[in-house]
Amino acid sequence: MPTIKLSRCLIALVASAACLSSAGAANLVQIDGAHTTFFYDADFWGVGAASVIGDTISLQVRPEFDVTATVRPGTATGTQTQQNSDFASFGVVAVAKTGYALQTRVGSGLTGSYAVDAKGSEAQASLVGTVFAGALQNGAFVPQTPLTGLPSWANYASNGTAQAANFNVMMYSANPLSYANAVAVDSYLTTYVHQVGSGTAAMTLNTAQYAFSAVAVPEPQTYAMLLGGVVALSVASRRRKA
Repeated sequence: MPTIKLSRCLIALVASAACLSSAGAANLVQIDGAHTTFFYDADFWGVGAASVIGDTISLQVRPEFDVTATVRPGTATGTQTQQNSDFASFGVVAVAKTGYALQTRVGSGLTGSYAVDAKGSEAQASLVGTVFAGALQNGAFVPQTPLTGLPSWANYASNGTAQAANFNVMMYSANPLSYANAVAVDSYLTTYVHQVGSGTAAMTLNTAQYAFSAVAVPEPQTYAMLLGGVVALSVASRRRKA
């Protein structure tokens, strides 16, 4: 069965993503969710790359992230490595619709496929970043609070039997369940394959996903009604005691 692990290099990518994040201008394109309005960086993902189900946004990954490493048959000691990576600050911004707030615990995921030979193969994919609370101002996200790293990864290696399969991974940040009106994630996307000796290692990414959770926030008039009800109950209780 494929093993999935977090390498030290991915932890380093989380830290580097946090350092690189800024309120720099991006080509943000809007798309609506159930309780969330999303803005994605079209320069990074591509125009029309996004689709939304509920409050989860899926983004098509560019074809250049598909990587393959092949060592020709009969070569026992040859090696080949292929990789690709890119960074967006901020890759996705989520803004709660009126009457809702967003939890700062965010999920990130990857879908795709991999192939490794019986020996000498490794195929990896990672989506790493940092979660920020902030505000959307004049078409740009202004971060106020960096919260935590957000890693999602898949790592498959030879185990004596050739393997080829699809994968769908989703992992969640370790943020406490605090709330914000706007939450953003920067996106550091990487694919990597390595082959030692005869064989082929391949990694194909289909989509990257970010899952948000929205909760209803009572409107001011709701609080007024609740307060009025409490006052009325208090008055009635005092009258009964009198």
